[in-house]
Amino acid sequence: MANVRQLRSRLQIAMAILVGINVFAAGALAYMLVRTSALPGDFQQLRQQVQNRKGKVVPPEIVNERVKQAREEIGKFYEQRFPNSSAAVFETLGKIAKENRVKLNQATYRVDETDMPGLRQVVISANLDGDYVQTVKFINALERDKNFFVIGRVALGDQKSGQVRLTLQIETFMRGQA
Repeated sequence: MANVRQLRSRLQIAMAILVGINVFAAGALAYMLVRTSALPGDFQQLRQQVQNRKGKVVPPEIVNERVKQAREEIGKFYEQRFPNSSAAVFETLGKIAKENRVKLNQATYRVDETDMPGLRQVVISANLDGDYVQTVKFINALERDKNFFVIGRVALGDQKSGQVRLTLQIETFMRGQA
């Protein structure tokens, strides 16, 4: 009988331990269920962030290809839009003035070095006379010319019966070294 009592008390202790383990496991399971129900939203948000960043990352091969293509396009742009001498700049300026029937009275220029390799900036100050409409057409034609001209400043001088005198500051670039 003593063995049965002893066995019975050991079984009760084992049963109490197993019940405690079950209660702990049930609590952990309930915690995990509550915790994971909040996770899908966070998970989807993080997943979306990863997908967005993957879309922004460009493989190095493509970057190298794009850099090569950009250099070629810059070279073509320089070749097509920037003359290689100041004579070509003034020839274009004179041609546009003649086509638009304005008179270039005086033009001075200054050549400055730039940070861009192979390019020099040319700043031209020009005085011109002409009919108001023709001077507007001249400025428009200058801005639309295949050579790259930027009108920096326009100052109105004398005006007599439809004729105006303008002072322009024009910027352009030339290819080549100083």
